Amino acid sequence: MAEASAADQGETAHRLTRLQKAMVKSMTHAVSTAALSQVAREIDLTSVLADRESLPTRPSINTYVMAAVARLLARHPMLNGRLEGRDVIVSDRANLGVAVSVPEGLVVPIVHGADQLSFDQLDDAVARLADKAREGKLKFEDIEGGTFTVSNLGMFGIDGGFAIPPQPQGAILLVGRTRERFVPDEHGAPVVGSLCWFGLTYDHRFIDGATAARFLLDLDASMADAASLRETPGRNS
Repeated sequence: MAEASAADQGETAHRLTRLQKAMVKSMTHAVSTAALSQVAREIDLTSVLADRESLPTRPSINTYVMAAVARLLARHPMLNGRLEGRDVIVSDRANLGVAVSVPEGLVVPIVHGADQLSFDQLDDAVARLADKAREGKLKFEDIEGGTFTVSNLGMFGIDGGFAIPPQPQGAILLVGRTRERFVPDEHGAPVVGSLCWFGLTYDHRFIDGATAARFLLDLDASMADAASLRETPGRNS
């Protein structure tokens, strides 16, 4: 007996778009080849929010995260690498992917040389790429050559999750929403903090858990001194 079509069963078939086909290929390859693991840490963004409010331009919170990541990858080079055969290829530049929501799903344009950009330049670059993505104007060079990706889903009310690094990248940072909670200050007294979960998914074939945990520890310290992220480009800091 012939199988009933989707229409016959009261279902609708949606043909995969070009973006979705690319996602199928990339994610299937990532899951079938990489040994993915994750560590997560709750980080206080009080300093970030206070610094942001003090500025007339109100930069994106994501810019602070990407500025910190761009600076830290030089100290955590394995997280900026990819596995090719028996070799780990580590880039000397931080080419940061930033996940952008578009009608077809998520697209990840790349900020090339993010570690060489000033804070304002990085903020402008992210905004410009996000606009191009939403307008469907990204070019091949805008989506190729990424070494590490940041995916911020906090605006959707997401606390955390298990993100998958785009191939051939070895790691991706997932940022959740910010919530106000009481935390102890240096004297043990309760104060209000703006806490957010950061989840780092990494390829355990060449990145170990301690390396991933140290990266989040340093990221925590960077977020606690948000104003310093606006001072100099990454490799000059």
